[in-house]
Amino acid sequence: MISILIIFTYTGPALPETILEINNFQPSKLYERKLIWPDWRFPSFIKRPGLKDDLIYPYWFEGVWDVTSKVESEQNQEPIIHSAKFIRNTSGNLIADREYNTKSYALSTKTGGFLSVKNDPKSPNRQFAKLTEDRYLETKIIGRLQEEIDNNIFITDELILQILHTTELSRVSQVETLTEFKRCGPNQNNKINLSDFNICGEQFQAIYNQPGQNFISLPIKLEKSKLILRKPNYD
Repeated sequence: MISILIIFTYTGPALPETILEINNFQPSKLYERKLIWPDWRFPSFIKRPGLKDDLIYPYWFEGVWDVTSKVESEQNQEPIIHSAKFIRNTSGNLIADREYNTKSYALSTKTGGFLSVKNDPKSPNRQFAKLTEDRYLETKIIGRLQEEIDNNIFITDELILQILHTTELSRVSQVETLTEFKRCGPNQNNKINLSDFNICGEQFQAIYNQPGQNFISLPIKLEKSKLILRKPNYD
């Protein structure tokens, strides 16, 4: 199964642990889902986005970042290092440059046989990738939810319908990716310099069977990764 889904979804240095210590804190829906990992079921609560709707990021994501991604369960595998870009759309909202980010990630993995990646010009929620051996990968975002907690934590959850087309058949799966981001210090500590900071992330991914196969859908594969976004050093 090929999965290249990349989701890159401040006023003070509050951390999740600090927030949870506040007596009147009410966990968000996505934070609660993170806490029950890996005991996930198919996410029926995620809302279907409109044709033109995109994931909107906080202002502190803007620009180009070097991203280090490491799957926790694969101790002997080298981390994947790629580039990610966040830009303003015509409405002034900050969004991920999905085509740029997917291309960078796909080239960095050196697996899957990716030749090219293109966004659907009519919708930011659809993307096509041409693979080797006359294969094509179609991805369509069919569910999305995002939350910003206390202006310090940004959590996203996206559900993607993924279709791998080959000359013989097409394989369909559904991929959910929940990512929690927070600003952190250069050494991934809690001391944040507003002019020099990283973005630390935890990413949780579940792959489900194609729609209609199970009444209560359990994941067929689970994966957790750590992400670090750093500003490039041009010196």
